Amino acid sequence: MSVSRVPKGRGASARRLSGRSKPQRAGATLQQVKGFAFYDVDGTLVDLNLLHATMFVLANLSEWSGRLRYALSFAARLPRLYLAERNDRRVLNEALFECFKGISRDRLRALGEEFCDRILLSHLYPHARDLIEANRAAGFEPVLVTGSPDFIIEPLAQRLKIEDFAANRLVFSGGLATGRLHPPVMAGEDKAQWCETYASSRGFSLDSCWGYADSYYDLPFLAAMGHAVAVNPDRRLAAAARARHWPVMWFAKTLAAANRPATFQLGDGRRLNGAS
Repeated sequence: MSVSRVPKGRGASARRLSGRSKPQRAGATLQQVKGFAFYDVDGTLVDLNLLHATMFVLANLSEWSGRLRYALSFAARLPRLYLAERNDRRVLNEALFECFKGISRDRLRALGEEFCDRILLSHLYPHARDLIEANRAAGFEPVLVTGSPDFIIEPLAQRLKIEDFAANRLVFSGGLATGRLHPPVMAGEDKAQWCETYASSRGFSLDSCWGYADSYYDLPFLAAMGHAVAVNPDRRLAAAARARHWPVMWFAKTLAAANRPATFQLGDGRRLNGAS
């Protein structure tokens, strides 16, 4: 298992911890933690997805010749991406990460920081930060678990003051991305298994943990949690949440709408307003 830890100094690379390592937490000791709150990112905390990040990277490569080459490569993959989105999120992740082949590690890190500051933070749902902080105050330490690349999630986690995260990691050779991913690919059952290993290695069961996600493809991840919440769910996840009596949260995209309390929909169809 590989856990990424946000570095204390800005700009440093994340350290890899084994599953047996115990995290050193700034806000609470392990004894004070009641469990973990695992958050998907794309569509759950932000109203963007991996496709937006990929397009940003390809559009901001230094050389115009490089941009054109990568853009043509991306266009050639569109039919495969369309089929992957409809059938298998793991295949979608692998196909999108192939677009980064040949880009240097340093350039990807720089673009990840730029994408986070220029784009990602402005697309963070206003109520998402409130949710993270409310759970943290209640004793549930936040962990990001996402199929997005680590060079984008690391700066996001740092700005949200979240120490640990799991994200997809490119394989590099000679400082250049190969387009392949280190296992496990953060999707489906592997995502759920990672959370179980993370929690158990710290003395917790997923029965005491919360999980938040927006997509039907995250059903195995949510089903593994003791407390699952569908956030802005797609049609199939909304149906699954109703069938399993999971609460549903709807996050507004605008600050004006966010001045109203977040909306919670219970599995039996009743709606509650406010955060709890």
